[in-house]
Amino acid sequence: MPAGSAADSTREKILRAGEKLFAADGFDRVTLRQIAREADQRNVAAVQYHFGSKAGLLSAIVDVHREEIDARRAELLEKAFADGTDGDFATLLSILVDPLAAKLDSPAGRAYLRIQAQGLTNAEMRPATRALVGRIGGHIGALETDEAAPHRSRFALLLLFHALADRADQEASGRARRADRAEFVAALTRSLHGLFQA
Repeated sequence: MPAGSAADSTREKILRAGEKLFAADGFDRVTLRQIAREADQRNVAAVQYHFGSKAGLLSAIVDVHREEIDARRAELLEKAFADGTDGDFATLLSILVDPLAAKLDSPAGRAYLRIQAQGLTNAEMRPATRALVGRIGGHIGALETDEAAPHRSRFALLLLFHALADRADQEASGRARRADRAEFVAALTRSLHGLFQA
């Protein structure tokens, strides 16, 4: 096996270990030693070599998922533009929610949703997500005329990520069925829409 392949394999093992542990126990409670052990590494130097620090590992985990989500949002925005529905608020909210809900399909995606619900990361948005949030912001600005307006966006993010993290837990434990997910995603999207119109 070439040296690059071994390094890539080690890096991937550490990423998966970090995802699993951060999602289950929370970023602050997980040690580099636990991550190394979960990734079948003898010492913490492997984590530091590949990611620099625990925070560097968290950033790398989040970046992988955000790139995938942004690529999907770009496709959906392009389709909405072609269909002429790119100005519809409900469509824009679906484009916000659907790529995140797709993360429920894999253990790594479910871990990402749980990590995001912890509110640990605040990295710069990717291009399609930035464009989408800008369009949604235009709609919100027209709706928000009361003193509660500044709080709604924060409430929406909390609802979005905590609802998806809870759903990830429910599906992983068998308390919710994948077959019912479309109904859940539709209800979540309607709830966000209702929150902004309240």
